[in-house]
Amino acid sequence: MSDLSIKRKGLWSNSDPLTPKQNKIINIFFYAILFTTFFAMVGIILYLVFAFAAKSAGSMTHDWLLGIFSDFVFIMNVSLEESPYLVEDSSYPPLAIAILTPFALICKDVFASYSGMLLTVDELTSRVILHPQFWISIILFFLVCSLAIIFIVIKMYRLPRIPSIKVAMMTVASAPFVFAVMRGNTIYFAFIFLLLFLLLYEHPKAWVREIGYLCLVIAGLIKIYPLFFGVYLLHKKKIFASVRIAIYYFALFFISFFLFEGGLNDLEPFIENLGGFASNEERFLKMNNLSITSFIFRIFYLISPDLANGETFNIINYAVLALTMIVATVAGIGAKNNFTRAVIASSIIILIPSISYFYVLIFILIPFMEFVKAYETFEKTETTLYVIIFMFLFCTFALLPQSYLLHTVAVFAMLAIECKRSFKKDIIPYFKNKKALKEA
Repeated sequence: MSDLSIKRKGLWSNSDPLTPKQNKIINIFFYAILFTTFFAMVGIILYLVFAFAAKSAGSMTHDWLLGIFSDFVFIMNVSLEESPYLVEDSSYPPLAIAILTPFALICKDVFASYSGMLLTVDELTSRVILHPQFWISIILFFLVCSLAIIFIVIKMYRLPRIPSIKVAMMTVASAPFVFAVMRGNTIYFAFIFLLLFLLLYEHPKAWVREIGYLCLVIAGLIKIYPLFFGVYLLHKKKIFASVRIAIYYFALFFISFFLFEGGLNDLEPFIENLGGFASNEERFLKMNNLSITSFIFRIFYLISPDLANGETFNIINYAVLALTMIVATVAGIGAKNNFTRAVIASSIIILIPSISYFYVLIFILIPFMEFVKAYETFEKTETTLYVIIFMFLFCTFALLPQSYLLHTVAVFAMLAIECKRSFKKDIIPYFKNKKALKEA
């Protein structure tokens, strides 16, 4: 068998060669992200040495470091419980917990050894990471998730061999992915299934498309907001497919509670736990929250804490969220540009949840790849703006201060720009042309 025939059957089959400008922009991000991540790692190592020295001297200032890997440890731990909602007050959906069960089984004996102790999540994490079983689990988690994402992205965008290797390396070294690994959050799996939906939803075979729809449902069962990517189907006027997705989602949502012994009895405590988590004042105030709700809350809190906790905040917040969702939905459906739709859908996932941490920025990889794909169609000013924004969002240095106000502003700016583009270039001209045809 010739080398050519082997290549056609491999990962890079049907790859499309990139233009010199597309290769150039990938190279810019590749070298910049690897450079900044390397020096950020050096800074983190120095900080860890300093924190260890401070701890030895009796300081507890740096105990927040115990929270690294805490999501992964917490979810693994509750996945082994009979009821994650009654025993551990979890606010994660059932599938988001159950999906880590295979990794948790590796650490089953470790968790059993601490089951009789009253430990906070951070305290439990600080003990669990001392065991080799934990490192086997999290390395497997990282490898499985990263390889799945890289493989799907290569197939989606038909990347040639060398550019795909560069995209793979810059992806895992970018700030959102570094943070996602540090936390070990199951948003990784939501992103994987969302990518599978985008890969399959336009497939010529109906049964493959149906699998794609189910992948979107699974992404929504892990983190509900990826369902907003249903605007891709509504844009194609696939109303019946959208209805089926809604039916699949609600049916599987209730069925997923039977993954644990509590069954539907866990539904009420889950809703209560989720409500408490999503309306937590302390989380609204923290600068590591990227949501619109947190942004508005902090503004109100600066004026008056009572105003922030009053009915005025709730009214304005809900009004802003509703307006943002309506405008984004219409713009996302009406946009003819894939980049525009990707920016709108990803921005909604990041900005609309009331509690939105840094790892949600992994969804920005989708509009970034669309940006590379359509790179030569942008005007110079737009190109410069988006290069700056994507570079900032992917830069690991910007992760270190744990203050992400500028990230919220950057994502909202992209959302506003692309909503404006959709209305100006696609939606308004469509209705003008339709009206002209009726009058003709």
